[in-house]
Amino acid sequence: MVDLLSILITGAMVSAVYALIAIGFTMIFGVGGVLNLAHGGLLMIGAYVFLAATSRIPPVVAFVASVGVAAVVSYAMYLGLIRYIEKDVVITFLATLLIALLFQELVTMTFSAQPRSLATLVPGTVQIAGTRIRYNQIFGFVVSWVAIGALWYYVTRTGSGRAILATSMSERGAMLTGVDISRVRAETWLIAGALAGVGGVFLGSLQTTSPFMWLDPLALAFIIVVIGGVGSIKGSIVGAYLIGYLETLTVSLAGNGVRGVFALVVVALIILFRPQGLYGREFIE
Repeated sequence: MVDLLSILITGAMVSAVYALIAIGFTMIFGVGGVLNLAHGGLLMIGAYVFLAATSRIPPVVAFVASVGVAAVVSYAMYLGLIRYIEKDVVITFLATLLIALLFQELVTMTFSAQPRSLATLVPGTVQIAGTRIRYNQIFGFVVSWVAIGALWYYVTRTGSGRAILATSMSERGAMLTGVDISRVRAETWLIAGALAGVGGVFLGSLQTTSPFMWLDPLALAFIIVVIGGVGSIKGSIVGAYLIGYLETLTVSLAGNGVRGVFALVVVALIILFRPQGLYGREFIE
């Protein structure tokens, strides 16, 4: 009973962070058609900015700074390079991969390749029905859902957000209604970068931080988006919880060595029997 409760609690917290990571990834693809391989690198930047900043400023302030830096870097990537090449899918794909590798090299030169542990935003633990939970995990869960809720409100209740929604559904239709497509895409990269910054800090604090930490989240985001449906926020959340619980259950029962095996099996089944994903192509439902 205690083990089942532990799996339920741990799975819920990990899945919330996964959802945040996948939503940023799918937003950029849904709006601009760009498969952003640098998304994992933005997570890494968020984590390392937090690592560097916590030696000088309080963790909460460092967290805000990390999210801001990841958002600005993502925004600068779009304005400085991606907007000039985004019509060429292959070139954009390779460019974002090179940017991710550049981030990795810069972090390795600055911090070394040794894994680091991040300071906790909220220290301490609490016992829930025999299961010890870190306050930092609870905080990560709450912040992730607040960010997802804020994004949902922005996209469905504000003019700028509806412009993103319209562009994701039909770029031509959005242009005919006067939407500035370039501004919408730049805004999407800014939001996705901020979400990656949040995810990077919590992922780095739940696991470890290293120059190679961008690979697993990138693969996870890709898997979740394939399962949920490209461009679907609801699909990303459902996919994130499916993968998060599957991983938690697998690690609890069979060990860390087979963590990603069943996720790949699920992806293979989705591709075979429902290639459009669980929720199809919509950006938001």
